[in-house]
Amino acid sequence: MTPPARITVALALSAAAVLTPTAGAAAVPATAGAVAVFTRLGQWPTGYVGSITVRNDSAATVDGWRVEFDLAAGTSVTSSHSGVFTRAGDHYAVTNESWNARLAPGSSATFGWVADGQGTPANCTLNGAECAGVPADHTAPSRPGPLVFDISAGLTITWAPSTDDRGPVSYEVSESQVPRATVTDTRYVYSNGATLPPRIYIFAVRAVDAAGNVSPFSYQSLGRIWRGDEVPPAPTGLRVDTPAPGLLRLSWTAPAMPSPFATPPIAGYEVSVDGQPAGQVGGTSMIIQAPPGGGHTLGVRSLNAVDNFSGVAEVPYPAGG
Repeated sequence: MTPPARITVALALSAAAVLTPTAGAAAVPATAGAVAVFTRLGQWPTGYVGSITVRNDSAATVDGWRVEFDLAAGTSVTSSHSGVFTRAGDHYAVTNESWNARLAPGSSATFGWVADGQGTPANCTLNGAECAGVPADHTAPSRPGPLVFDISAGLTITWAPSTDDRGPVSYEVSESQVPRATVTDTRYVYSNGATLPPRIYIFAVRAVDAAGNVSPFSYQSLGRIWRGDEVPPAPTGLRVDTPAPGLLRLSWTAPAMPSPFATPPIAGYEVSVDGQPAGQVGGTSMIIQAPPGGGHTLGVRSLNAVDNFSGVAEVPYPAGG
């Protein structure tokens, strides 16, 4: 199967030749994986010159592009080049010309405009996806296996490897919530010394893939400090948005936690759709496929260091459903 096209949208202000805007706009297929970077390079008191570069970073050819954005009230496009501009109030849609519609892998197209006013693009989308984007890889690796201590010669920690949908991962190792190392092997030598200073040690390891997605932590303490039956608090503030057609991003607020020496810390979160697990993550958001139809329930529950789950925090989808 051909991988989905990855598009990068770079926005920059620069001097450029400009032409009069033309009318008309055509629908194009949605493309996930857009990224937008806006830089102001120059301006004058009453306006600026802007350009947007659409670049295809994928291995597949992109046939047609459409960029939409808003300009603040009081700012308008007075002339443009290399794209077909249409305007509805403060909203602009720009589609490709016939000669710059097809983008082979690694190629790009640039269009630009002269603005009367200082408003810069907001609410930018490329082919229906956020310009700020949905990365091509938004799936977290699996949680590393249980941590095992070898104290025969110092302290070495080992764990079972994580799996990832795109390839190799690295592992972030922490001790008592202080980052210690990032390794590519499934072992970490904490100490070669004959003895360790007498105190409590709480080790945690999580997997990180090439796109920066993180798994939940696997925890183990050197010395028993938790009972093992502690239940974590649930996340709060669930919210849902649509970063690209066909995708949902579920976000939440992490619960406040006391010292990890008193209570098992949060290791990660499990997301569910209609009560069925959709995946686990180490962060406070997750992108999933939008379920078909209406009347669904999206849920998130906390997972702690002793592998206990909180109650499920839920939100209806669509909102009010």
